[in-house]
Amino acid sequence: MIMTLDLLGKNGNILHRALGAESFRHQVRAQNLANVATPAYKRQDVEFESYLAAEIERKATPVGLKTTHPRHIGGSNGSANPRVFTDRVSAMRHDGNNVDVEREMVALTETAIRYQTLAEQLTREIRQLRTVISERVG
Repeated sequence: MIMTLDLLGKNGNILHRALGAESFRHQVRAQNLANVATPAYKRQDVEFESYLAAEIERKATPVGLKTTHPRHIGGSNGSANPRVFTDRVSAMRHDGNNVDVEREMVALTETAIRYQTLAEQLTREIRQLRTVISERVG
């Protein structure tokens, strides 16, 4: 479960959750590369953005419904956590493995860039908070 940073408010919370998701995504993609020679291994990836967008939309409404079971209608269980999915459709080789090294390297690079960008944005949020605190104290 991803912890939240309530001190930084909504933006800080979103950035913190996105950082955790990108870190998790990096682990999953590195695992794909580690299994490039494993017969029948199916590549995996992480979906987070659509869950986070739904969570943000849900919190934007004044009154939200919360479900206690995944089959309940009309609500959300409030989990905007990253989820792993397995690509079972494509097959790259005769042994059933569908990991493409070049594709995974590009994906890892994209993940690293997104992580760095999110970390810089979160750092900016923390700096702004420090500025506000120091101006109020001084």
